[in-house]
Amino acid sequence: MSTIKDIARHAGVSVATVSYVLNNTRYVSPDKRERVIAAVQELNYVPNAAARGLRVRESRTIGLIVSDISNPFYPDLAKACEDVAQQYGYAVHMINTNDQPERMRQAVSQAREGKIDGLIVTTALEADRELLQSLLDREFPVVLAHRRLEGLDADLIESDNYEGGMLAARHMLALGHRRIAFLSGVAGSPISERRVAGYLQAMREAGIDVLAEWVLPGEAKYANSYERMVQYADMAPDTRPTAIINVSDIGAMGVLDAAADRGLRVPEDVAVMGFDDLFLAAFRSVRLTTVRIPRYELGRQATELLLKRIGKAKTERRHVVLPVDLVVRKTCGSEQADG
Repeated sequence: MSTIKDIARHAGVSVATVSYVLNNTRYVSPDKRERVIAAVQELNYVPNAAARGLRVRESRTIGLIVSDISNPFYPDLAKACEDVAQQYGYAVHMINTNDQPERMRQAVSQAREGKIDGLIVTTALEADRELLQSLLDREFPVVLAHRRLEGLDADLIESDNYEGGMLAARHMLALGHRRIAFLSGVAGSPISERRVAGYLQAMREAGIDVLAEWVLPGEAKYANSYERMVQYADMAPDTRPTAIINVSDIGAMGVLDAAADRGLRVPEDVAVMGFDDLFLAAFRSVRLTTVRIPRYELGRQATELLLKRIGKAKTERRHVVLPVDLVVRKTCGSEQADG
């Protein structure tokens, strides 16, 4: 049976380094970590998991908090978390909150009880600030992914939502639209607020005064967005928006269906855009113009950063902003050949 010394000799590292990797008690460079993991696999080394757990008091499990597991935004992000976690011998426990504070309290309770070693939070809201701060005060590893919470001293991996809002509005403006509406997300969502802010900046730069009825909550949901589009469709043709930007692709689907039900042609009568670039946006029957959010990369970088924190890497808090891309398809009338 192989021993830790055998692993160290095979990987060309010290016994201490092997121990750090197996127990995740200290940060180890990716190159050395990969060599140790490869040696473990090649020599079929099986550590005494029960004894290790008692020694280092770790669950080898990280928590991933999402707001709505049925939302197709999350599978790519969650897959990245699992892919990275498994490479380092961790499991991922997913917690679905539905943006309800009670669910977040349950997750924090699990962290305090030692059932998870770190937490990736994709759904932070203002109501969650005190709970998350209580973990940070105890130096419990927390990484915010996708959704920021202003003023919280935690690591953050997010997309450039402000730039996304500007990209969406500028695309509509370039197509000649002036009455451009934006259906926003859940109240208090920093993602929605940043995207709306980018849209408003682009409209200001174009010298267009945004009317109050042009910015309404669609809550990133199909039904709510459908109802908002019905309101727009019932306005007089010379006053209703000619272009609708939705804060999510799911919401944009509601806009498309409402437009069809009201006899409006897309994109001739109304242009439609979404956010996220979910798999359904590329369906031949949809071909939705959207802003692509790098969901897998969000999950990958968040998990790698969290595992470094669990490994007690002492570095400054990190704030990473990932770029977004405009994906042009047919719902705005200017589909690119590679859209």
